[in-house]
Amino acid sequence: MAKSTLSDGPCCEINKLIVQVTGNQHPASQRLAFYDHAGKRLDTLTAEDKPETLKKPYFVDSALHVWNWKNHYTHRLWLEIDSVEGSPIRLLLPEVAITLRQFDAQWNQIMPVVPFVALPGANSAHDHGTPVLCRAGFIYVFLGDRLWRELEVRVADEQTTYHDIDLNRYRMGDEIEEGPRLATGQALEDIWLPSSWNDQQVSPQLCFSEVQLSGPRLRRLEQDPALRAQRCQSPDLRSSRDKFKRVFLDKPDGVAMLEAFSAFDAYDAANQSAAGAAHVARLNLSSHAFPVSLVAPQRARQPGYEWLLDQPGRYLCDLSGQFPAIALSAARQHVVRCEKGEVAYQPTSVETGAWAHWLEQVCDPETQIADEFWQAQPAVADVLLSARKRELYGVLLHDPHYRLRHVQTRIHDQQHLLNLCAQRASHYTHHASALLVQQLIVPQTVGGQKNPLHQGMEKLKDQGRIDINRFTATGERVQLWRQLDMSQALLSDTLQQAETEQTLADHLSLDGFDYVAAMHFVSRLFASLAMTPAQMDPFAVNGDVTDAVTGISLYKAKASVGQQLISRMANEEGHALHRMLWPDLAQQDMEAPYVQPAVADINDGNGLFRPNALLGAVSSDAVDAKQLNTLDAHLLAGLLESGSLNNTLTGTLKVVAATLISFHENLQGSVDVAEQALNATQHIPVPGAERPAPALNMRQRQRALAQLRSMLPGAFGDAHFMRHQEARNKNYYVFGLTDLPEMSERLRRPHLDYRGPSGSSKVGQDHYRTGGDLRANTVVIAMPRDHRMSRLISGVNQRVNAAWQLNMTEQVTTKGTAIQDAVKSRNALQSEWMYRALNSTPFAAAVGMLELWNLRNESVAWEASEREKGQLRAIGGAVGAGLDLLIAMEALTVKLASSQSVLAAARTTLFTISETSAERVLGPLSKHFLKEFTGRLLAQIGAGSIFVGLNLYDAWHAYQWGDDAMWGHLLMAAGGLTGIASTLMVGGATFLGLGPMGWITLIAISVGAGIAYWLSSNAVEDWLRAGPFGPASGRIPHLQDPQQAFYYLVSLFADIRISSRPNPDHEFAPKINDGNPVPFSVRKANTCILIESNLPGLLSQELHTLVECRQQVTEAHYTLRHEWSHERSSLTREKSVAYRSRLNGIEVFVTLPRNQPAEPSKSRPAEIYRWLVRAQLSFNDGSRTWVFPAPPPKDPTPFGPVHAKPNFEKGEHLFWADEITHKAVSDE
Repeated sequence: MAKSTLSDGPCCEINKLIVQVTGNQHPASQRLAFYDHAGKRLDTLTAEDKPETLKKPYFVDSALHVWNWKNHYTHRLWLEIDSVEGSPIRLLLPEVAITLRQFDAQWNQIMPVVPFVALPGANSAHDHGTPVLCRAGFIYVFLGDRLWRELEVRVADEQTTYHDIDLNRYRMGDEIEEGPRLATGQALEDIWLPSSWNDQQVSPQLCFSEVQLSGPRLRRLEQDPALRAQRCQSPDLRSSRDKFKRVFLDKPDGVAMLEAFSAFDAYDAANQSAAGAAHVARLNLSSHAFPVSLVAPQRARQPGYEWLLDQPGRYLCDLSGQFPAIALSAARQHVVRCEKGEVAYQPTSVETGAWAHWLEQVCDPETQIADEFWQAQPAVADVLLSARKRELYGVLLHDPHYRLRHVQTRIHDQQHLLNLCAQRASHYTHHASALLVQQLIVPQTVGGQKNPLHQGMEKLKDQGRIDINRFTATGERVQLWRQLDMSQALLSDTLQQAETEQTLADHLSLDGFDYVAAMHFVSRLFASLAMTPAQMDPFAVNGDVTDAVTGISLYKAKASVGQQLISRMANEEGHALHRMLWPDLAQQDMEAPYVQPAVADINDGNGLFRPNALLGAVSSDAVDAKQLNTLDAHLLAGLLESGSLNNTLTGTLKVVAATLISFHENLQGSVDVAEQALNATQHIPVPGAERPAPALNMRQRQRALAQLRSMLPGAFGDAHFMRHQEARNKNYYVFGLTDLPEMSERLRRPHLDYRGPSGSSKVGQDHYRTGGDLRANTVVIAMPRDHRMSRLISGVNQRVNAAWQLNMTEQVTTKGTAIQDAVKSRNALQSEWMYRALNSTPFAAAVGMLELWNLRNESVAWEASEREKGQLRAIGGAVGAGLDLLIAMEALTVKLASSQSVLAAARTTLFTISETSAERVLGPLSKHFLKEFTGRLLAQIGAGSIFVGLNLYDAWHAYQWGDDAMWGHLLMAAGGLTGIASTLMVGGATFLGLGPMGWITLIAISVGAGIAYWLSSNAVEDWLRAGPFGPASGRIPHLQDPQQAFYYLVSLFADIRISSRPNPDHEFAPKINDGNPVPFSVRKANTCILIESNLPGLLSQELHTLVECRQQVTEAHYTLRHEWSHERSSLTREKSVAYRSRLNGIEVFVTLPRNQPAEPSKSRPAEIYRWLVRAQLSFNDGSRTWVFPAPPPKDPTPFGPVHAKPNFEKGEHLFWADEITHKAVSDE
């Protein structure tokens, strides 16, 4: 048949039927044909077609099919598609009529389209994606209210083809048969769709689906236009030159969209401008058919590979195949920056998978990890090359299910990378110390209040802060937290779209194992949203990560977007997804056993919850591989085969039942976590007050039970709600209560068990079942005790309880639970540990008392001074204090007794320097200095010299520790030198007994002492300055050892507290056998001594607590006039009655006699009783034993045999806590 080329203008012709097919070089596999009303093909009429080629500037080529229509035929025009089986597949086109030739677009226009989907990345909500070819799946085309065309999309050998399904073979009137529908159409490169007919727009509704829609689902979409509008897209398929110039000419293309969206930066003006223009162009692509020439060159789809990438579009549009290798190289550079601590200041977009791959090699360099995935891929040709040459158009469809899978995979990979970062950080030698600092000192606020420890961060320089970030992977974790937040926000946003709900309804309208797999997939989506980044981060036990350099905190008090969405879906019974996942409570009596409906659930194609369909799927013992029709089904079958879904219950059920158990656990667990987060934000705790327990959501519990027993009626059908008293009367099994361990008041008290004085055995404890404490009218979930599932669950619980009881018997104290307890208890650190006072007065008596106290202080602190500053400093301090005392006593006695005092002899002249000698040495200044030297003067010079030397030494010591108190000591040393000089000078005019030099000395020493007090650091600041992160880290050897540094730091946060209180279980006349669960000896004791600490939370180790007690009695004697005479104290060693372990310490039960008043008439003194307590906590890490409390950071004394026994003669004994120094705040 001859072909011709038309001119630009329409010719004068009448009675013609013209159908325009855009593009060129169309294969004969899709063609137009005429049929009469009887269905007979009219070959002659069809052959009268006279194809013409239409070429226009700024417009694609088109083929015009022209027939003479002078007889006004009533025949129908059909679209024929060649089939691999028998006759062609026929699709009826709208009725035709005589058309007039148009200059541009013809009245009847068929648009051969290539279906695309947008492929956004997972790094930004502003990444709207660049168009890429559809992945394997199905495309549905609705014309009017009827499914017009169904095609299967196949991807093979770097080529995407479309295969028609002959719907007429599966239709029975308005119904579509159940079961799979096979594609028999020949492979097509494009899909012909009518865009304009008889000069009227035709609006086909198109949608892409990962799975083949079931017959009921298709029937539902045909019957419900509103539902179909939510599920499908209706782009304007009409094509014309004017439209091309107006919508697409000089607009951003697919490459520009990819670059602008994937590199979105809110702080980059140029990128913002490009992204804005690209977004407008992208919206146009969604609304109109567009030339394939606008799409970026790309390779064939590989969904499994793409889901492992943050930016799959960059991989698909990289024909060179270098993207994986470039991503791995960028990840390697990023890890290097992380090792240097630069990640916080140079944020960059790194592929999570490549980052994790490289970090795995860093964490375990000996293990060779294959990196084929991240090697360069072979270069390929553009899969759209043929479509570009043929000048085809494309349509942009939506693929929300792909988005769900992609973002869910990214969340899982980001969580894995978060764990890898934690693992990498743990390899640093000072990681443990850095983690404690990062958790307890770096945050500026704790629990909404100012953190008193944060001021210690001022002692650290930039490098120390960077090291804290490095050793805790703070920069990496901050970046991953933000990525996880973004991923969960993207997943939440996708789930809230009506189109996504309908896409999920596609999957939930399937039957058999495919339906079970779809339900399980949705439950895993909920699980991906339930946990916040803080809950995923193994280091964020307080729900926060704070950058040590910038001070930026990522703490969020409110529930996450995902948690709010889960709660809303679970509680709003009208929500579309709620009705798909939970049964209708109105159909069940929750206070009676489950009764299966008489009529089986009908699949209406709306995806509503169908327990009967689930029950039918789990009745088989194995999964038939032939029944696996969907990706979800294949993935779930793999999980079942690997045993990943097995637990203690599923071993006795059918194999597929494990899926439903897992589905229920994922869904209900996610709802519980979301509800807890929302309750936490609604009940902001008041510091110091106990947080109220969240109210039970009975409606939610009813839904959960209704779901479980409707899915598995044989296992849980008899479970229902009832009063606790009724359950006991009927001897029902009560979930969670019947099998509670027989432990005294386990739910009401924080302790675990009683032990005797030796700490190794119980003391006649009566067994007591906690479940009996519930009120009789409390609603519980119960089922008959002889039910198979009751026996199974009870057996499992009994085995768990037996192991638990054995573990409790073997332990003296409980194990900690990571750092959580420390974070909860750190609010007790609200004040400094050390307070100082400094007083001075010019009067002789006051100075004497001060010096007397100084001497006593030096003698008491001799050991500490010797340990921290050396023996020479301790001796010098004691000698200097002694001299000061002698001088003060001499001044005082001379004032009181004048020359009659024995000490007045100190003012006798011992030797005299002649005037000549003085002038020869000092010259004219000699007249200002004394020539006669007395013993008192020499003592003053000696004391002053010692004072100067001590302050110089203290200044040097403070410098070693980076303590700013150094400046105060230097000023005092200068004052001391001035004082020595004033002592040697001839006295002049005085004011209040002091000359000018004397006042200078007094002021200098006073100001210096004030400065030393004001600037002196506390123990935490000492550790920060001289520890591994401080500016003085190289000067203090014992704080550079990782274990020693961590040991001292833990001791600073241990917060050992000793308190004594009346025993709440004390009885004045207890009975031995009265059935009371509290042991008799405990009830007999009237005092409870509580030793608590943060150590169980700071250390994940078993602690041993050594407690020594002495009973002190003080006898105060009084005269007959009730005037105090004297007193004396004595100690007696009394055995404690019992011990009781607590989560964070131990209770010691003792008996304290009553205080006795004095009776002077009977010469009977007053007797005052109290307990002296010494406690020592320790644990063994396998290599050495760590003992708490440790010495202060300045004291390097190691634990030795001399410290194994307590000293009751004085407090503040090394490695022992006492009831005075470590008194609990609540007892003060």
